Amino acid sequence: MIYLFQGALAATLAGTKQAIIGLLVSAALMALFNMPMVRLGISTGKGSSLTSEQIFGKLGRLLIILLLAIATVYFTVFEGSVIAVSFQQYLGGDLRIWYVVAVVGMLPLMMGAVLTWLDKINAVLLPLYVAGVLAAVVLAAIKGNPAGWLDYPGVVPAAAQVIPGWVTTVVIYLGVWLIIPVSNDFSRFGRKEDVHYHRWVTFGPVFTTITLVVNGIIGMFIVQSVLPRSEAASEVGVAIALVQLMGVVGLVFIVVTQMRIQTLNFYLSSLNIQRLIQEATGRRVRRKLLVTVVAVVAVVLMLTDVFSYLLQTLQWFGIFFVGWGGIMATCVTFGGMQTKFALATETTKRRLLTPATAVWLVSAAVGIALLQSAELLPLLAQLAPIVSLGIAVIGYLLVILGQRFTDRAEPGSNGVAVTSRRSS
Repeated sequence: MIYLFQGALAATLAGTKQAIIGLLVSAALMALFNMPMVRLGISTGKGSSLTSEQIFGKLGRLLIILLLAIATVYFTVFEGSVIAVSFQQYLGGDLRIWYVVAVVGMLPLMMGAVLTWLDKINAVLLPLYVAGVLAAVVLAAIKGNPAGWLDYPGVVPAAAQVIPGWVTTVVIYLGVWLIIPVSNDFSRFGRKEDVHYHRWVTFGPVFTTITLVVNGIIGMFIVQSVLPRSEAASEVGVAIALVQLMGVVGLVFIVVTQMRIQTLNFYLSSLNIQRLIQEATGRRVRRKLLVTVVAVVAVVLMLTDVFSYLLQTLQWFGIFFVGWGGIMATCVTFGGMQTKFALATETTKRRLLTPATAVWLVSAAVGIALLQSAELLPLLAQLAPIVSLGIAVIGYLLVILGQRFTDRAEPGSNGVAVTSRRSS
């Protein structure tokens, strides 16, 4: 559902046509950086935390676990807020009460056998989502006012735009590059003979096109057809439009689809918090306890009105995750990372810091500094995540070139042996 929201948000800021161009570029970029991580996950069987330790050292492992924990908690808050707003739109009442209902209602699914049952019907939920979205499109075309939706210019006048609208859209979608380490985590379960399919379909261009482009355009169409164009800036517009169009069916559709993704959000957030505590203290806390902790934190954060700072939060996440994804993809593509994994052993000593850690932290620091300097540097502030990605990729390419130059300069060195020693 968040991709429906993001499509509507992008069109609101950039205009429909510019947003669609940005969606296509975003889908291509995400697939480009996702595909090497899928190949790495399948060939090595390692997830994002272990791959991070291999290239970023112990600090990098802890940092990616922390980022995944924070990001998945945030998405738990966002998806729960969507459910709450949908209930309020249909039934009325205090939104704060619906926040509690939306989160507490998830706990039985995460604690008992209901989750197993929900997993078994997962194959039914994707066709249900597709049917529900198509029904919403048809109803929006019949009941709404879709005329001119493709020519919608956005709320920001062209003269006031610091960067082109399609670039604004790309920047917005860099905020969901959380998908890249998560794709690494899931692709490690794949079979090596299926690597081509998973790189191109499951996690690659087919996936990113459907997830970003198709969902995004549908979100634009529904919101602009159903709601007054002056209200299209609301990030909850999709939920409100679906409930207005479909009534109780729209409410059930939102709740069912959101609850399924919420099980993943609760699982990933509690799992990464569990990893973080274990890394820091050596103690393993029961995940069910952490699910409850996540629920409490989610309710508290919901009361801060998560939609009011959605765009800024996505930009912060984007800066960190594009740096990680850029360095990892560069390492896999040009740095022989698969060879390093093949040569590394469980007893290989890991460093606390590596050159990749420095590149990542510098790229993130520059990006955040630019993001917070909107008044002084308006253009660079808008481009902050893209600047971070460029620093990460170019910076790590320089690290790779420097290591190769050093390897050639060492007498008696052979490429593989030296690479193994340096990667350890």
